[in-house]
Amino acid sequence: MVELGFYQNISQELQINLSPRLLNMLRILSLPYADVVTEIENASEENPFVEIEKHESLTEYLDYLGANKKNRKEIDFDGHPGLENIKGSPKKLHEFLLEQLKLMELDDEDFEIAQDIIEAINNRGYIENYENLKQKICDDFHASTGLVDAMLETIQTFEPEGVGARDLKECLLIQVKEFGLESASLRQVIEKAIQTHLDDLGQNNFQKVAKSLGIPEEGVCQIFDFIKKNLNPNPGSNFGDETQMIVPSFSVEIKEENIKLINLEETYGPKICISADYQKMLKDPKTDKKTVEFLKERLEKAKELVENLRKRGETSQAIMNIIVKTQKDFFDMGPKKLFPLEQKTLADQLGLHPSTISRALAGKYVQTPKGMVPLRFLCQRELHGFSPAFIKAKVLEVISKEDKSNPLSDQEILKIIEKEGIRASRRTIASYRRQLGVMPVEERTSL
Repeated sequence: MVELGFYQNISQELQINLSPRLLNMLRILSLPYADVVTEIENASEENPFVEIEKHESLTEYLDYLGANKKNRKEIDFDGHPGLENIKGSPKKLHEFLLEQLKLMELDDEDFEIAQDIIEAINNRGYIENYENLKQKICDDFHASTGLVDAMLETIQTFEPEGVGARDLKECLLIQVKEFGLESASLRQVIEKAIQTHLDDLGQNNFQKVAKSLGIPEEGVCQIFDFIKKNLNPNPGSNFGDETQMIVPSFSVEIKEENIKLINLEETYGPKICISADYQKMLKDPKTDKKTVEFLKERLEKAKELVENLRKRGETSQAIMNIIVKTQKDFFDMGPKKLFPLEQKTLADQLGLHPSTISRALAGKYVQTPKGMVPLRFLCQRELHGFSPAFIKAKVLEVISKEDKSNPLSDQEILKIIEKEGIRASRRTIASYRRQLGVMPVEERTSL
C-alpha cells in the first residue's frame, strides 16, 4: 500500500521536475554547438516571433573551419593518447567510443577488454549476445566476469548516452541515470515504470501503470512524455552522417603569456530577438481572435527559447571561466600541467547540481593552440593530488630525457617523479608507460 504522503510528494515532483519547460531548458543546455544553431534556424522558420539578428559571422566561421581543416593543428599533446584523433570531421560510433576510452586512464588489460566490448557494439549502439562475448573475453584474458562487467559499465557512461546497453530497457535506464533528475524518489519511479511497464507505456495503458506505481494517471502521461521526448532508443543513430562535424563552443588563445578566452557561441553564433512587427500585430485590436491565440502561443515559445539560450550561455561561460583559471598552465604546456578539477568542485563553486554540470560539459569542445579538446578532459578526477594526464605526461618527460644507453626501469622512473611530490605505484607507472607506447626497459636497452 502506497502511503498518501509519498503519493502527494511524487505528484508534486512530477509536476516540478518533468515540466516541459524545465526539460526543454536541460535539453538546450546539453546540445552541442552545431545542434544549437540548427535549433535556432528551425525556430526562426516555424515561429514568426523568432528573428535572427546575426548569422553571417557564424556561417563565415563554419566555412573557416571547413576550409582550414587540413591546415589546423590536431591534438598532439606530447604524445598523450586519446586526444590525437579528435578532429572537426564526421565520426563513426566505434571511433568515437575509442576516443573516450583512451581518456579513461585504464590499465592495459582493462583497456583491451573494453576495446573488445566496443567492437561488439552494433550501429544502433547496442551490444548483442553479451553473455557469450563475456565468456569469450574471460577465456581470452583469464579475466573475472566481474571485471568484464565493470568495463561494460564504464562504456555505458560514454556519450552518446545509452550506448552499450544490452536491450531497450537498459538503454533507457542508462539515460535516465545520466539525465540529471535531482529527485532520487522521482528517478526511482521513472526507472520502475521502465523496468516493469515499458510495454504498457508503449500501448498507452496508463491506467494500469498508474495503479501499479501508485501515482496519478496524469503523472504516468508525464513520464511517457519525458521518455518519448528526452530519451533515445537508438543512441548510435546519429553516427555516420556525413554532415556531422565537431564545432567548438570556446577558443583559448595565448598571447605573451596571457590567456584570452573567446566564447565562440556568443561571438559567432546567431543572435535571436522577438519580432516587433508580430508583437504589434498581437496588440492590434483588428487582429482576429484565432490569430491572437496562435500568436500568444508562439510568443511564449519564443520567449522560452530566448531564456533557455541565455541560461545556457551563462552556465557554459561560468564553467569555462573556472576551467581556464584552473588549467591556465595546461593550455600553454599540455597535460603535464593538467590539474584535477572534478565536476563536483565546479558544482559547489557555481551552486549547481553536479548532474547539471555534467550536461553542460557533454558534447562540447574548446579550440586551443594545439587543437580541439573536449571540456570533459579538462575536468579530470584527482589521483594523489594530480590528474592522470599530468602523471602520464611526467612519465613521458622523464623517459625522453633518459640516457639511451642506460634506460630507466619503471621503478627508477617512479623514484624520479616522487621527488616532485607525485605519489603513484610502480604498476601505475608501468601501465602509463605502455599506454604511451613506450617499450619496457629491456627492449629499450637492446635498441
